[in-house]
Amino acid sequence: MSVYKVGENLTLNLDERKLFKGSTEVSLPELSYRLLVCLVERAPSVVSHNIILDYVWQGKIVSEDTVKKRVSRLREVLAVEKEQDPIIAERGLGYRLNLSVKLVEHTVSQLEEQQNSPKLVSPQFHFSIRHRVMLSGLVIFGMIALGVFKQTESSKIQQPVQANISLSPPDESNELDVSRFMGLQDSSKIDSAISELENSIKHASNKVAIFSILSELYLTKHKLYGANQDDLIQAYQFALKAVNASNSQPWPYVALGNVQIEQGKYKNAIESASKAISLSPKWVNAHAVKSSALNHCGDISGAWQAIKIAHKLQPENPLVQKIRAQVLLNKNMFSWSERHLASLVASSPNNAFYLLTQAEFFLATKQYEKAEKTLIELLTLKPSFIEAHLLMASALELQGKIDKSLVHLDRVAYSQSKYAHLALLLANLVDGKVRKTKGEASEEVKSSNQFIASLTALNNKDPALFLQLAEKAVQNGFSKEYLLDSNFIYTSLEQQVHNDKQLKDFQAIKTNLFNIKQARQVKRVPIL
Repeated sequence: MSVYKVGENLTLNLDERKLFKGSTEVSLPELSYRLLVCLVERAPSVVSHNIILDYVWQGKIVSEDTVKKRVSRLREVLAVEKEQDPIIAERGLGYRLNLSVKLVEHTVSQLEEQQNSPKLVSPQFHFSIRHRVMLSGLVIFGMIALGVFKQTESSKIQQPVQANISLSPPDESNELDVSRFMGLQDSSKIDSAISELENSIKHASNKVAIFSILSELYLTKHKLYGANQDDLIQAYQFALKAVNASNSQPWPYVALGNVQIEQGKYKNAIESASKAISLSPKWVNAHAVKSSALNHCGDISGAWQAIKIAHKLQPENPLVQKIRAQVLLNKNMFSWSERHLASLVASSPNNAFYLLTQAEFFLATKQYEKAEKTLIELLTLKPSFIEAHLLMASALELQGKIDKSLVHLDRVAYSQSKYAHLALLLANLVDGKVRKTKGEASEEVKSSNQFIASLTALNNKDPALFLQLAEKAVQNGFSKEYLLDSNFIYTSLEQQVHNDKQLKDFQAIKTNLFNIKQARQVKRVPIL
Protein backbone atom coordinates (compact mmCIF):
# COMPACT_ATOMS: atom_id res chain seq x y z
CA MET A 1 0.00 0.00 0.00
CA SER A 2 1.32 3.51 -0.91
CA VAL A 3 1.13 5.65 2.21
CA TYR A 4 3.08 8.85 2.77
CA LYS A 5 3.83 10.58 6.05
CA VAL A 6 3.68 14.29 5.23
CA GLY A 7 5.02 16.72 7.78
CA GLU A 8 4.33 15.95 11.46
CA ASN A 9 0.70 14.93 11.42
CA LEU A 10 -0.51 14.31 7.85
CA THR A 11 -0.94 10.89 6.26
CA LEU A 12 -1.70 10.47 2.56
CA ASN A 13 -3.10 7.09 1.50
CA LEU A 14 -2.89 6.84 -2.30
CA ASP A 15 -4.65 3.50 -2.59
CA GLU A 16 -7.72 4.74 -0.75
CA ARG A 17 -7.34 8.34 -1.99
CA LYS A 18 -7.60 9.70 1.56
CA LEU A 19 -5.79 12.34 3.57
CA PHE A 20 -5.67 12.25 7.38
CA LYS A 21 -4.69 15.03 9.75
CA GLY A 22 -3.80 13.06 12.83
CA SER A 23 -6.63 10.55 13.03
CA THR A 24 -9.17 12.81 11.33
CA GLU A 25 -9.96 12.33 7.65
CA VAL A 26 -9.78 15.51 5.62
CA SER A 27 -12.05 15.90 2.61
CA LEU A 28 -10.34 17.38 -0.43
CA PRO A 29 -11.86 18.49 -3.75
CA GLU A 30 -10.58 16.33 -6.61
CA LEU A 31 -8.30 19.04 -8.05
CA SER A 32 -6.76 19.73 -4.64
CA TYR A 33 -6.17 16.01 -4.12
CA ARG A 34 -4.40 15.70 -7.48
CA LEU A 35 -2.26 18.74 -6.71
CA LEU A 36 -1.25 17.28 -3.33
CA VAL A 37 -0.31 13.93 -4.88
CA CYS A 38 1.65 15.71 -7.62
CA LEU A 39 3.69 17.67 -5.05
CA VAL A 40 4.13 14.78 -2.59
CA GLU A 41 5.40 12.29 -5.17
CA ARG A 42 8.01 14.78 -6.39
CA ALA A 43 9.04 16.28 -3.06
CA PRO A 44 11.36 17.94 -2.24
CA SER A 45 11.90 18.91 -5.92
CA VAL A 46 10.30 21.90 -7.60
CA VAL A 47 7.35 20.83 -9.75
CA SER A 48 7.07 22.84 -12.97
CA HIS A 49 3.91 24.62 -14.06
CA ASN A 50 3.57 22.32 -17.06
CA ILE A 51 3.73 19.16 -14.95
CA ILE A 52 1.12 20.57 -12.58
CA LEU A 53 -1.15 21.51 -15.49
CA ASP A 54 -0.82 18.06 -17.06
CA TYR A 55 -1.25 16.14 -13.80
CA VAL A 56 -3.98 18.21 -12.14
CA TRP A 57 -6.00 19.62 -15.03
CA GLN A 58 -5.13 16.79 -17.43
CA GLY A 59 -4.78 18.74 -20.65
CA LYS A 60 -7.30 21.49 -19.97
CA ILE A 61 -5.98 25.01 -20.39
CA VAL A 62 -6.46 27.12 -17.28
CA SER A 63 -5.20 30.53 -16.26
CA GLU A 64 -2.32 31.16 -13.89
CA ASP A 65 -4.83 32.69 -11.47
CA THR A 66 -6.68 29.37 -11.31
CA VAL A 67 -3.47 27.51 -10.46
CA LYS A 68 -2.55 30.06 -7.77
CA LYS A 69 -5.97 29.81 -6.13
CA ARG A 70 -5.84 26.02 -6.11
CA VAL A 71 -2.40 26.14 -4.47
CA SER A 72 -3.68 28.68 -1.93
CA ARG A 73 -6.58 26.44 -0.95
CA LEU A 74 -4.31 23.46 -0.49
CA ARG A 75 -2.00 25.59 1.66
CA GLU A 76 -4.90 26.26 4.04
CA VAL A 77 -5.53 22.54 4.42
CA LEU A 78 -1.86 21.63 4.98
CA ALA A 79 -0.95 24.57 7.25
CA VAL A 80 0.13 23.57 10.75
CA GLU A 81 1.99 26.62 11.96
CA LYS A 82 1.34 30.10 10.62
CA GLU A 83 5.02 30.88 10.21
CA GLN A 84 5.65 27.82 8.02
CA ASP A 85 4.41 27.91 4.44
CA PRO A 86 3.64 24.30 3.43
CA ILE A 87 3.94 25.09 -0.32
CA ILE A 88 6.66 27.35 -1.68
CA ALA A 89 6.27 29.17 -5.02
CA GLU A 90 9.56 29.27 -6.91
CA ARG A 91 9.23 32.23 -9.27
CA GLY A 92 9.35 31.24 -12.91
CA LEU A 93 9.86 27.57 -12.05
CA GLY A 94 6.84 26.15 -10.24
CA TYR A 95 5.97 24.96 -6.73
CA ARG A 96 7.55 22.67 -4.15
CA LEU A 97 6.25 21.05 -0.99
CA ASN A 98 7.86 22.55 2.10
CA LEU A 99 7.02 19.59 4.33
CA SER A 100 8.96 16.41 4.99
CA VAL A 101 7.73 13.41 3.04
CA LYS A 102 8.36 9.80 3.98
CA LEU A 103 7.01 6.67 2.33
CA VAL A 104 5.61 4.48 5.12
CA GLU A 105 5.51 0.70 4.74
CA HIS A 106 2.47 -0.63 6.56
CA THR A 107 0.09 -3.51 6.12
CA VAL A 108 -3.52 -2.72 5.54
CA SER A 109 -4.57 -3.83 9.04
CA GLN A 110 -1.83 -1.80 10.73
CA LEU A 111 -2.74 1.35 8.88
CA GLU A 112 -6.42 0.97 9.59
CA GLU A 113 -5.59 0.27 13.21
CA GLN A 114 -3.69 3.57 13.41
CA GLN A 115 -6.71 5.36 11.96
CA ASN A 116 -8.99 3.81 14.61
CA SER A 117 -11.15 2.12 12.01
CA PRO A 118 -13.56 -0.22 13.82
CA LYS A 119 -13.91 -2.50 10.79
CA LEU A 120 -10.57 -4.25 11.36
CA VAL A 121 -10.49 -4.31 15.18
CA SER A 122 -10.76 -7.83 16.52
CA PRO A 123 -14.09 -8.36 18.39
CA GLN A 124 -12.45 -11.04 20.58
CA PHE A 125 -10.00 -8.63 22.18
CA HIS A 126 -11.65 -5.25 21.87
CA PHE A 127 -15.40 -5.84 22.09
CA SER A 128 -15.90 -3.79 25.26
CA ILE A 129 -13.89 -0.84 23.92
CA ARG A 130 -15.71 -0.95 20.64
CA HIS A 131 -19.05 -1.14 22.40
CA ARG A 132 -18.28 1.93 24.47
CA VAL A 133 -17.09 3.90 21.46
CA MET A 134 -20.27 3.10 19.58
CA LEU A 135 -22.46 4.11 22.52
CA SER A 136 -20.48 7.30 22.98
CA GLY A 137 -20.84 8.06 19.30
CA LEU A 138 -24.62 7.59 19.46
CA VAL A 139 -24.92 9.89 22.46
CA ILE A 140 -22.81 12.58 20.85
CA PHE A 141 -24.70 12.22 17.57
CA GLY A 142 -27.98 12.74 19.41
CA MET A 143 -26.65 15.86 21.12
CA ILE A 144 -25.49 17.28 17.79
CA ALA A 145 -28.82 16.47 16.11
CA LEU A 146 -30.77 18.33 18.83
CA GLY A 147 -28.67 21.44 18.47
CA VAL A 148 -28.02 21.30 14.73
CA PHE A 149 -30.18 24.34 13.88
CA LYS A 150 -28.40 26.44 16.51
CA GLN A 151 -24.89 25.36 15.71
CA THR A 152 -22.62 27.75 13.89
CA GLU A 153 -20.18 26.50 11.24
CA SER A 154 -17.30 26.79 13.66
CA SER A 155 -19.03 24.60 16.27
CA LYS A 156 -19.52 21.87 13.68
CA ILE A 157 -15.77 21.49 13.31
CA GLN A 158 -15.60 20.31 16.90
CA GLN A 159 -17.42 17.04 16.16
CA PRO A 160 -15.84 13.74 17.27
CA VAL A 161 -12.74 12.51 15.44
CA GLN A 162 -14.68 9.77 13.63
CA ALA A 163 -16.56 12.43 11.62
CA ASN A 164 -15.53 13.24 8.05
CA ILE A 165 -14.47 16.90 8.35
CA SER A 166 -13.72 19.17 5.41
CA LEU A 167 -10.93 21.57 6.21
CA SER A 168 -10.72 23.00 2.69
CA PRO A 169 -12.97 25.83 1.53
CA PRO A 170 -15.40 25.02 -1.29
CA ASP A 171 -14.62 26.10 -4.81
CA GLU A 172 -15.51 29.74 -5.35
CA SER A 173 -18.65 30.01 -7.42
CA ASN A 174 -17.46 33.22 -9.05
CA GLU A 175 -14.47 31.58 -10.76
CA LEU A 176 -15.69 30.44 -14.16
CA ASP A 177 -14.14 27.30 -15.64
CA VAL A 178 -13.09 28.64 -19.05
CA SER A 179 -11.44 25.39 -20.16
CA ARG A 180 -14.81 24.06 -21.38
CA PHE A 181 -14.88 26.82 -24.00
CA MET A 182 -11.52 25.89 -25.55
CA GLY A 183 -11.40 24.66 -29.14
CA LEU A 184 -15.02 25.39 -30.06
CA GLN A 185 -15.70 25.58 -33.81
CA ASP A 186 -19.49 25.25 -34.06
CA SER A 187 -21.11 28.63 -34.69
CA SER A 188 -23.96 28.27 -32.21
CA LYS A 189 -21.65 26.98 -29.49
CA ILE A 190 -19.23 29.86 -30.06
CA ASP A 191 -22.04 32.42 -29.82
CA SER A 192 -23.44 30.74 -26.70
CA ALA A 193 -19.99 30.68 -25.09
CA ILE A 194 -19.36 34.34 -25.94
CA SER A 195 -22.71 35.30 -24.41
CA GLU A 196 -22.06 33.35 -21.21
CA LEU A 197 -18.52 34.67 -20.83
CA GLU A 198 -19.46 38.31 -21.48
CA ASN A 199 -22.29 38.06 -18.93
CA SER A 200 -19.92 36.59 -16.33
CA ILE A 201 -17.22 39.28 -16.56
CA LYS A 202 -18.72 41.58 -13.96
CA HIS A 203 -18.82 39.00 -11.16
CA ALA A 204 -16.05 36.57 -12.16
CA SER A 205 -12.73 36.58 -10.34
CA ASN A 206 -10.66 35.16 -13.21
CA LYS A 207 -11.14 38.04 -15.65
CA VAL A 208 -7.77 37.50 -17.34
CA ALA A 209 -8.75 34.00 -18.40
CA ILE A 210 -12.19 35.17 -19.54
CA PHE A 211 -10.78 38.03 -21.64
CA SER A 212 -8.22 35.66 -23.20
CA ILE A 213 -10.72 32.98 -24.14
CA LEU A 214 -13.13 35.60 -25.49
CA SER A 215 -10.35 36.85 -27.75
CA GLU A 216 -9.75 33.33 -29.03
CA LEU A 217 -13.46 32.68 -29.60
CA TYR A 218 -13.95 35.89 -31.59
CA LEU A 219 -10.82 35.07 -33.61
CA THR A 220 -12.13 31.60 -34.44
CA LYS A 221 -15.47 33.12 -35.43
CA HIS A 222 -13.67 35.59 -37.70
CA LYS A 223 -11.67 32.86 -39.41
CA LEU A 224 -14.40 30.25 -39.88
CA TYR A 225 -17.46 32.39 -40.46
CA GLY A 226 -16.89 34.93 -43.18
CA ALA A 227 -13.86 36.92 -41.94
CA ASN A 228 -16.09 39.63 -40.47
CA GLN A 229 -13.88 42.55 -39.47
CA ASP A 230 -16.00 43.30 -36.39
CA ASP A 231 -15.14 39.88 -34.95
CA LEU A 232 -11.44 40.51 -35.50
CA ILE A 233 -11.73 43.89 -33.77
CA GLN A 234 -13.45 42.23 -30.81
CA ALA A 235 -10.72 39.59 -30.66
CA TYR A 236 -8.07 42.30 -30.57
CA GLN A 237 -9.87 44.37 -27.93
CA PHE A 238 -10.37 41.43 -25.58
CA ALA A 239 -6.71 40.44 -25.98
CA LEU A 240 -5.71 43.98 -24.98
CA LYS A 241 -8.08 43.83 -22.00
CA ALA A 242 -6.43 40.60 -20.90
CA VAL A 243 -2.97 42.17 -21.14
CA ASN A 244 -4.11 45.27 -19.25
CA ALA A 245 -5.74 43.13 -16.55
CA SER A 246 -2.47 41.26 -15.96
CA ASN A 247 0.77 41.91 -17.80
CA SER A 248 2.55 39.24 -15.76
CA GLN A 249 0.75 36.23 -17.25
CA PRO A 250 1.59 34.57 -20.59
CA TRP A 251 -1.91 33.72 -21.83
CA PRO A 252 -2.95 37.30 -22.70
CA TYR A 253 0.17 37.76 -24.84
CA VAL A 254 -0.47 34.44 -26.60
CA ALA A 255 -4.03 35.56 -27.37
CA LEU A 256 -2.75 38.91 -28.61
CA GLY A 257 -0.11 37.22 -30.78
CA ASN A 258 -2.73 35.04 -32.46
CA VAL A 259 -4.82 38.09 -33.34
CA GLN A 260 -1.79 39.95 -34.66
CA ILE A 261 -0.98 37.04 -36.97
CA GLU A 262 -4.48 37.23 -38.42
CA GLN A 263 -4.04 41.00 -38.81
CA GLY A 264 -0.82 40.39 -40.73
CA LYS A 265 1.20 42.16 -38.02
CA TYR A 266 3.79 39.41 -37.82
CA LYS A 267 6.56 41.41 -36.13
CA ASN A 268 4.15 42.46 -33.39
CA ALA A 269 3.02 38.85 -33.01
CA ILE A 270 6.63 37.73 -32.56
CA GLU A 271 7.10 40.38 -29.85
CA SER A 272 3.92 39.27 -28.05
CA ALA A 273 4.94 35.60 -28.16
CA SER A 274 8.45 36.47 -26.94
CA LYS A 275 6.93 38.37 -24.01
CA ALA A 276 4.83 35.33 -23.12
CA ILE A 277 7.94 33.13 -23.29
CA SER A 278 9.85 35.49 -20.99
CA LEU A 279 7.04 35.18 -18.43
CA SER A 280 6.76 31.41 -18.73
CA PRO A 281 9.58 29.77 -20.71
CA LYS A 282 7.82 26.41 -20.81
CA TRP A 283 4.44 27.73 -21.96
CA VAL A 284 4.12 25.66 -25.14
CA ASN A 285 1.47 27.83 -26.83
CA ALA A 286 3.80 30.82 -26.69
CA HIS A 287 6.51 28.98 -28.64
CA ALA A 288 3.87 27.74 -31.10
CA VAL A 289 2.56 31.27 -31.76
CA LYS A 290 6.09 32.56 -32.24
CA SER A 291 6.81 29.77 -34.71
CA SER A 292 3.62 30.52 -36.63
CA ALA A 293 4.40 34.24 -36.86
CA LEU A 294 7.96 33.57 -38.03
CA ASN A 295 6.68 31.07 -40.59
CA HIS A 296 4.21 33.62 -41.96
CA CYS A 297 6.86 36.29 -42.42
CA GLY A 298 9.28 33.92 -44.14
CA ASP A 299 11.79 33.24 -41.35
CA ILE A 300 11.59 29.47 -41.73
CA SER A 301 14.78 28.86 -39.75
CA GLY A 302 13.46 30.83 -36.79
CA ALA A 303 10.07 29.13 -37.08
CA TRP A 304 11.75 25.73 -36.98
CA GLN A 305 13.78 26.60 -33.89
CA ALA A 306 10.68 27.84 -32.06
CA ILE A 307 8.54 24.81 -32.87
CA LYS A 308 11.41 22.49 -31.93
CA ILE A 309 11.28 23.87 -28.39
CA ALA A 310 7.50 23.43 -28.23
CA HIS A 311 7.72 19.91 -29.65
CA LYS A 312 10.35 18.92 -27.13
CA LEU A 313 8.14 20.15 -24.28
CA GLN A 314 4.88 18.60 -25.53
CA PRO A 315 5.31 16.40 -28.63
CA GLU A 316 1.70 15.19 -28.50
CA ASN A 317 0.16 18.68 -28.28
CA PRO A 318 -2.19 19.04 -31.32
CA LEU A 319 -1.42 22.75 -31.82
CA VAL A 320 2.30 21.97 -31.81
CA GLN A 321 1.82 19.17 -34.32
CA LYS A 322 -0.25 21.37 -36.65
CA ILE A 323 2.24 24.24 -36.71
CA ARG A 324 5.16 21.83 -36.96
CA ALA A 325 3.48 20.28 -40.01
CA GLN A 326 3.15 23.74 -41.58
CA VAL A 327 6.81 24.59 -40.97
CA LEU A 328 7.89 21.19 -42.32
CA LEU A 329 5.98 21.93 -45.54
CA ASN A 330 8.19 24.97 -46.06
CA LYS A 331 11.25 22.77 -45.61
CA ASN A 332 10.04 20.21 -48.20
CA MET A 333 9.98 17.59 -45.42
CA PHE A 334 6.75 16.11 -46.66
CA SER A 335 6.79 12.68 -45.00
CA TRP A 336 7.18 14.17 -41.51
CA SER A 337 4.48 16.73 -42.22
CA GLU A 338 2.15 14.06 -43.57
CA ARG A 339 2.51 11.91 -40.43
CA HIS A 340 1.52 14.79 -38.18
CA LEU A 341 -1.47 15.69 -40.33
CA ALA A 342 -2.69 12.11 -40.70
CA SER A 343 -2.64 11.74 -36.91
CA LEU A 344 -4.44 15.03 -36.33
CA VAL A 345 -7.18 14.43 -38.90
CA ALA A 346 -7.71 10.86 -37.65
CA SER A 347 -8.17 12.12 -34.09
CA SER A 348 -10.41 15.07 -35.06
CA PRO A 349 -11.81 14.49 -38.57
CA ASN A 350 -14.08 17.56 -38.44
CA ASN A 351 -11.49 20.03 -37.20
CA ALA A 352 -11.50 22.81 -39.78
CA PHE A 353 -7.94 23.95 -39.16
CA TYR A 354 -6.50 20.43 -39.48
CA LEU A 355 -8.36 19.89 -42.76
CA LEU A 356 -7.14 23.25 -44.09
CA THR A 357 -3.52 22.37 -43.31
CA GLN A 358 -3.96 18.95 -44.90
CA ALA A 359 -5.37 20.58 -48.06
CA GLU A 360 -2.35 22.88 -48.25
CA PHE A 361 -0.12 19.82 -47.87
CA PHE A 362 -1.81 18.26 -50.92
CA LEU A 363 -1.29 21.50 -52.87
CA ALA A 364 2.38 21.65 -51.88
CA THR A 365 2.88 18.04 -53.00
CA LYS A 366 0.97 18.65 -56.27
CA GLN A 367 -1.90 16.30 -55.31
CA TYR A 368 -4.51 18.70 -56.61
CA GLU A 369 -7.44 16.27 -56.78
CA LYS A 370 -6.91 15.26 -53.15
CA ALA A 371 -6.69 18.92 -52.20
CA GLU A 372 -10.00 19.60 -53.95
CA LYS A 373 -11.66 16.62 -52.26
CA THR A 374 -10.45 17.72 -48.81
CA LEU A 375 -11.59 21.29 -49.42
CA ILE A 376 -15.03 20.14 -50.59
CA GLU A 377 -15.34 18.29 -47.29
CA LEU A 378 -14.12 21.33 -45.37
CA LEU A 379 -16.38 23.83 -47.13
CA THR A 380 -19.34 21.52 -46.56
CA LEU A 381 -18.59 21.83 -42.85
CA LYS A 382 -17.66 25.54 -42.93
CA PRO A 383 -19.04 27.21 -46.08
CA SER A 384 -17.82 30.67 -45.01
CA PHE A 385 -14.22 29.69 -44.27
CA ILE A 386 -12.51 32.29 -46.49
CA GLU A 387 -9.01 30.83 -46.41
CA ALA A 388 -10.45 27.49 -47.54
CA HIS A 389 -12.01 29.25 -50.56
CA LEU A 390 -8.58 30.68 -51.44
CA LEU A 391 -6.98 27.22 -51.39
CA MET A 392 -9.90 25.78 -53.35
CA ALA A 393 -9.33 28.41 -56.04
CA SER A 394 -5.72 27.23 -56.36
CA ALA A 395 -6.67 23.54 -56.37
CA LEU A 396 -9.21 24.11 -59.15
CA GLU A 397 -7.15 26.36 -61.42
CA LEU A 398 -4.13 24.07 -61.19
CA GLN A 399 -6.41 21.39 -62.67
CA GLY A 400 -7.53 23.78 -65.43
CA LYS A 401 -10.96 24.47 -63.88
CA ILE A 402 -10.70 28.21 -64.43
CA ASP A 403 -14.37 29.22 -64.18
CA LYS A 404 -14.90 27.32 -60.94
CA SER A 405 -11.70 28.78 -59.55
CA LEU A 406 -12.88 32.33 -60.27
CA VAL A 407 -16.04 31.75 -58.22
CA HIS A 408 -13.93 31.06 -55.15
CA LEU A 409 -11.50 33.89 -55.85
CA ASP A 410 -14.42 36.32 -56.05
CA ARG A 411 -15.71 35.01 -52.73
CA VAL A 412 -12.35 35.86 -51.16
CA ALA A 413 -11.87 39.15 -53.00
CA TYR A 414 -15.19 40.53 -51.81
CA SER A 415 -14.62 39.46 -48.19
CA GLN A 416 -13.04 41.43 -45.34
CA SER A 417 -10.20 38.91 -45.15
CA LYS A 418 -6.52 39.78 -45.25
CA TYR A 419 -6.38 37.52 -48.33
CA ALA A 420 -8.86 39.68 -50.27
CA HIS A 421 -6.17 41.71 -52.07
CA LEU A 422 -4.27 38.58 -53.14
CA ALA A 423 -7.47 37.03 -54.53
CA LEU A 424 -8.32 40.25 -56.37
CA LEU A 425 -4.91 40.39 -58.07
CA LEU A 426 -5.09 36.74 -59.16
CA ALA A 427 -8.65 37.09 -60.47
CA ASN A 428 -7.80 40.28 -62.37
CA LEU A 429 -5.06 38.42 -64.24
CA VAL A 430 -7.78 36.25 -65.78
CA ASP A 431 -10.56 38.61 -66.78
CA GLY A 432 -9.31 42.14 -66.07
CA LYS A 433 -12.48 43.06 -64.18
CA VAL A 434 -12.36 45.98 -61.78
CA ARG A 435 -12.90 44.56 -58.30
CA LYS A 436 -12.99 46.43 -55.01
CA THR A 437 -12.05 44.56 -51.88
CA LYS A 438 -13.58 45.04 -48.46
CA GLY A 439 -10.53 43.62 -46.73
CA GLU A 440 -7.15 45.29 -46.57
CA ALA A 441 -3.77 43.83 -45.76
CA SER A 442 -1.89 45.59 -43.01
CA GLU A 443 0.76 48.15 -43.86
CA GLU A 444 3.37 45.69 -42.65
CA VAL A 445 2.15 43.10 -45.15
CA LYS A 446 1.97 45.65 -47.98
CA SER A 447 5.50 46.85 -47.37
CA SER A 448 7.12 43.46 -46.82
CA ASN A 449 5.18 41.10 -49.09
CA GLN A 450 7.10 41.17 -52.32
CA PHE A 451 4.86 38.51 -53.81
CA ILE A 452 1.80 40.78 -53.53
CA ALA A 453 3.92 43.57 -55.01
CA SER A 454 5.00 41.31 -57.89
CA LEU A 455 1.37 40.47 -58.73
CA THR A 456 0.55 44.17 -58.69
CA ALA A 457 3.34 44.72 -61.23
CA LEU A 458 1.97 41.93 -63.42
CA ASN A 459 -1.51 43.47 -63.21
CA ASN A 460 0.10 46.74 -64.35
CA LYS A 461 1.62 45.03 -67.40
CA ASP A 462 5.20 45.30 -66.14
CA PRO A 463 6.69 41.79 -66.52
CA ALA A 464 10.25 42.91 -65.80
CA LEU A 465 9.28 44.38 -62.43
CA PHE A 466 7.18 41.29 -61.74
CA LEU A 467 10.20 39.03 -62.21
CA GLN A 468 12.40 41.28 -60.10
CA LEU A 469 9.92 41.35 -57.19
CA ALA A 470 9.09 37.64 -57.45
CA GLU A 471 12.77 36.77 -57.16
CA LYS A 472 13.06 39.09 -54.16
CA ALA A 473 10.03 37.41 -52.56
CA VAL A 474 11.63 33.99 -52.89
CA GLN A 475 14.91 35.23 -51.41
CA ASN A 476 13.02 36.71 -48.45
CA GLY A 477 11.20 33.52 -47.47
CA PHE A 478 8.17 33.20 -49.77
CA SER A 479 7.48 29.45 -49.84
CA LYS A 480 4.11 28.77 -51.49
CA GLU A 481 5.17 27.04 -54.68
CA TYR A 482 1.59 26.30 -55.67
CA LEU A 483 0.96 30.04 -56.07
CA LEU A 484 3.98 30.44 -58.35
CA ASP A 485 2.74 27.41 -60.29
CA SER A 486 -0.53 29.26 -60.98
CA ASN A 487 -1.77 29.03 -64.56
CA PHE A 488 -3.16 32.54 -64.09
CA ILE A 489 0.33 33.94 -63.54
CA TYR A 490 2.05 32.01 -66.31
CA THR A 491 -0.62 32.75 -68.93
CA SER A 492 -0.61 36.47 -68.06
CA LEU A 493 3.20 36.60 -68.17
CA GLU A 494 3.27 34.73 -71.48
CA GLN A 495 0.92 37.33 -72.99
CA GLN A 496 3.04 40.24 -71.78
CA VAL A 497 6.64 39.21 -72.44
CA HIS A 498 8.42 40.08 -75.66
CA ASN A 499 10.98 37.27 -75.61
CA ASP A 500 11.47 33.77 -74.26
CA LYS A 501 14.20 34.89 -71.86
CA GLN A 502 11.70 36.33 -69.40
CA LEU A 503 9.72 33.07 -69.41
CA LYS A 504 12.98 31.22 -68.73
CA ASP A 505 13.76 33.69 -65.93
CA PHE A 506 10.39 32.90 -64.36
CA GLN A 507 11.10 29.18 -64.54
CA ALA A 508 14.49 29.84 -62.91
CA ILE A 509 12.74 31.62 -60.03
CA LYS A 510 10.53 28.56 -59.46
CA THR A 511 13.56 26.27 -59.57
CA ASN A 512 15.36 28.52 -57.11
CA LEU A 513 12.44 28.33 -54.70
CA PHE A 514 12.49 24.55 -54.85
CA ASN A 515 16.25 24.47 -54.18
CA ILE A 516 15.93 26.87 -51.25
CA LYS A 517 13.26 24.69 -49.65
CA GLN A 518 15.36 21.57 -50.24
CA ALA A 519 18.31 23.25 -48.51
CA ARG A 520 16.14 23.87 -45.42
CA GLN A 521 15.67 20.18 -44.80
CA VAL A 522 16.95 18.75 -41.55
CA LYS A 523 20.03 16.74 -42.34
CA ARG A 524 19.92 13.26 -40.86
CA VAL A 525 23.11 11.68 -39.53
CA PRO A 526 23.45 8.15 -40.92
CA ILE A 527 23.52 5.33 -38.38
CA LEU A 528 26.74 3.37 -38.81
